[in-house]
Amino acid sequence: MANEHEGRDDDGGIGRLLRERLPRHRAPAGLRGAVTESLQPAPSRRPLWAFWLAPACASLATALAMLLWLAPSLPRAPAIDSAELVERAVLAEHARNIFWGQSRADVVPAALPRAIEESGVGLNWVFTGDDDIRLIDAKPTYLEGRRGIELTYQDVAGHTMTYIIVPGGTVALPERGRVQIDRWRPVVKKENGFSLIMWRQQGLLCVMASDLVSDKDLDRFKQYFVKVRSSTEPYVVY
Repeated sequence: MANEHEGRDDDGGIGRLLRERLPRHRAPAGLRGAVTESLQPAPSRRPLWAFWLAPACASLATALAMLLWLAPSLPRAPAIDSAELVERAVLAEHARNIFWGQSRADVVPAALPRAIEESGVGLNWVFTGDDDIRLIDAKPTYLEGRRGIELTYQDVAGHTMTYIIVPGGTVALPERGRVQIDRWRPVVKKENGFSLIMWRQQGLLCVMASDLVSDKDLDRFKQYFVKVRSSTEPYVVY
């Protein structure tokens, strides 16, 4: 019993000596937090772009779904049919004739056979003119992928008429705008300050353009159409 008591006294003495003689230092303020953090499992680290990628993809998917849902109801640009394309091409050619065309009435007899040969459009007979209008030029042309012939007329007042004949193909003339002129019902239209008369003949598409647009001038243009239509017979050579 004595030995056991002495051992406890010796331990207590040593502990007292250590507390009295060894210096003590205060632990750093962040030590407890550092130890606590080291004992917890480390969180997974993701790159910064991963935090905005998921919301961006979700927004994109939502926008795409809305677009697909709204697509059937969105307004669509009206389709341009082949007849309108031909009209625009004829008007462009007619404008060139007005501004840069030259009167070649003296060379028409020689130019006409060559124009027929190169255009692929033959003419059994052709209106060359009278006291009101006359044929001043003839040449092959290329209109919206169609090779044809172009005849240019001029009246006594100086108005120019461009008459173009090309293979009709699948070009469908509209019923709207058809007007009874003599024994024919061509399409008559006014576009951008010009007048157009369109019809089909022997499987060919025929278009006359002029700057005669007022009511009085349009009546005169219709008379010119009758002269040309009744005295010109085109056909496809090949």
